Order: sequence, then structure tokens, then C-alpha cells
Amino acid sequence: MLLFFKLYRDKKVKKVSDEKKILYNYEALLERLYKKVPPKSGTADYTLPTPQIIRLGNQTIVRNFREISMKLKRDPTLVARYLQKELAAAGSYDPNSGQLILNVKVSRKVIAKFLDLFLKNYVRCPTCGSIDTRLEKRGKAWILVCEACGAEQPVKSF
Repeated sequence: MLLFFKLYRDKKVKKVSDEKKILYNYEALLERLYKKVPPKSGTADYTLPTPQIIRLGNQTIVRNFREISMKLKRDPTLVARYLQKELAAAGSYDPNSGQLILNVKVSRKVIAKFLDLFLKNYVRCPTCGSIDTRLEKRGKAWILVCEACGAEQPVKSF
């Protein structure tokens, strides 16, 4: 009887140790984790289309402004307001043609630089780097809400 109990106990210990090996196998756990976690989207280098500009006297027209705004996933009037504030210039957005008309002479490089700043400050999540974000206005404050990680970051109003 004692021999039977000893054999039974050894088999039970052996089963538990095999389960622990599976539970504590780092590679297996890591592989299981990667299967459950969805891949990150939008964290790679994000390139905007180059602004196509036309200069007419003292005016600068950005022809592909609607395309740029859609690539940024922001309302074109919001992006236009940001550019007008940063350039300290009056202007208007034409929703029919999708063009931005600025009442100042501006080069393509300057517009591209300000659009990159807009991407960095108002589109990309500072916590995880994702571009899957949205801007919410709560009272007088603008909040950048990340869809990927759930972070909320107040941003400077414009």
C-alpha cells in the first residue's frame, strides 16, 4: 500500500512539473501574447503629399489641400485655420474645389514644414506614436484622444 501511494504521488508531481514548464516557457508565452495583441497601425513614418501651390500676385493657392487634410484625418477648415494662424495671414478654404487660398506669398517648403508640425502636435499620439487619433473640444480646451492606446492629451488651441 505504501509503495502504491509513493508511485501515485510521483506521477502527480510529474504532471504538475510538466504544466509548469509550459506555463513558464518564455518563448511560448511571448508567442501567445503576440497572437492576442493586435498589431499597431500608423506608427511608421507617415508622409504627407507635397503641397501643390500656385502663386497669383500676393496670393498662394494650395490646390491639393483637401487631399492633405484627408490624409491627416482632420477637417479641412481646422487645418486651414491652423495654417492661417501660423502664417499670420488671412485666407479661405473653398469646399467645392478643395483649395486653400492664402493672402500671402509662401513657398512650398514653408507650408510643408507647418503641415509636419501640425502632424506632430495635433495628429500623432505623444504616448504611443499612432496616428489613429481624434481632436475633441471640451469647453475651451482641445484634447487629442488616441484610438489605439486610449491616451488623452491636451493640446494648444488655435
